[in-house]
Amino acid sequence: MTTVEDLQEALTYLKDRPKFERQLEFTALLTEYFKCKGIKPIVVGGLSVEIYTRNDYHTHDIDLVSDGWNLYNDLLTKLGFTRTEREWYHVESEMAIEVPSNNLEGSLDHVFELVLPNGKTLYIIGIEDIIIHRIEGIAFTLKYPKEDEDYEWAYRMFLIHKNDLDLDYLVEQARKLNIYHLIEEW
Repeated sequence: MTTVEDLQEALTYLKDRPKFERQLEFTALLTEYFKCKGIKPIVVGGLSVEIYTRNDYHTHDIDLVSDGWNLYNDLLTKLGFTRTEREWYHVESEMAIEVPSNNLEGSLDHVFELVLPNGKTLYIIGIEDIIIHRIEGIAFTLKYPKEDEDYEWAYRMFLIHKNDLDLDYLVEQARKLNIYHLIEEW
């Protein structure tokens, strides 16, 4: 069981680790901490893209879909994080955490459990859903969405994982959201 003290110690020993490793290990510790409270954080956003692109993409924050927003606020404040509008930021460890929602936009059945070398785990939005989210985010706001970097990252994730994707689900979701025309040629 991970305690507040364990998380405080982690902030100290993780601060000198590479950013990606620091983010993954701290997220795994948060996952373990909240598990005993019946809360299952799921990594979404940029960190999930970074995981699925094998650290090719880089993000500065950890986005989690999770219940218990107030519990995060209490915990992260105790740990010395400073809350801005939407994020908590820890200066010494250079980590930012955001919990934008308690509702996963996507399938819980496609959430992936990542086991780190130390045996700790974290949960990540399904690859199909993060591809869809990257495309959906630009499909209706840009005149040329295929020229945007989010399109490129979605395509990269598709290429990296194409043999493991649930293509039926990906196509079904893309059609449902009216963005299939943007991935049809893949």
